[in-house]
Amino acid sequence: MFPEINIFGASVNLYAVFSCIGLIAMGIAAFLLGKKYKIPLEDILFSELFMLVGAFIGAHILYGITHISDIVYYLGLFFSEGWDAHYFFDIILKFMDGMVYYGGLILGIVFGILYCRFRKLDLNNFSDCFAVAIPLFHAIARLGCFFAGCCYGIECGFGFTASNAVVESANGVNRFPVQLFESGFNILIFTALLLLFRKEILKGQLIYAYMIL
Repeated sequence: MFPEINIFGASVNLYAVFSCIGLIAMGIAAFLLGKKYKIPLEDILFSELFMLVGAFIGAHILYGITHISDIVYYLGLFFSEGWDAHYFFDIILKFMDGMVYYGGLILGIVFGILYCRFRKLDLNNFSDCFAVAIPLFHAIARLGCFFAGCCYGIECGFGFTASNAVVESANGVNRFPVQLFESGFNILIFTALLLLFRKEILKGQLIYAYMIL
């Protein structure tokens, strides 16, 4: 595992690298699919940026919700210790310290719908294109999770010995590579949805098929 690489003397986190590659791949896929419905390139680009903002916010919010007990604890200190700025920033960090994919997916979809309404785009055609493209991003980003060690899997008789997990106690034992399996299954989802798209099966409903898968 290689959590960081050195580029021109600067350390670059591999999760960020793979996430950027995934976003580019998603945009290219959506653009190529969107040609079928004559969706302009600028709408693909701006909608992806708009959805990325929603995904970023949603992923952090859901991460905060999953750590709600910590947030309540720091809120208690915040109010009981005289509005200390230290506790205030601890609360913010509990929301911002990580991301949960499903929170990003949900709010990203909401922002995508808002963009379509604003631009008066056909929502069914638009959502079909991105329904196919999203699992491609997810598959590539999960490779970043594997290298970065932010997701490290459970102890298992086979797999990889974790050495760079962000939780120190997770290192030094063999772990099931859940990130790699999730990446592989997302490739399968991408392939299945691409076939459905090309055969015009479930037209206008591929986003539901993706969410179920």
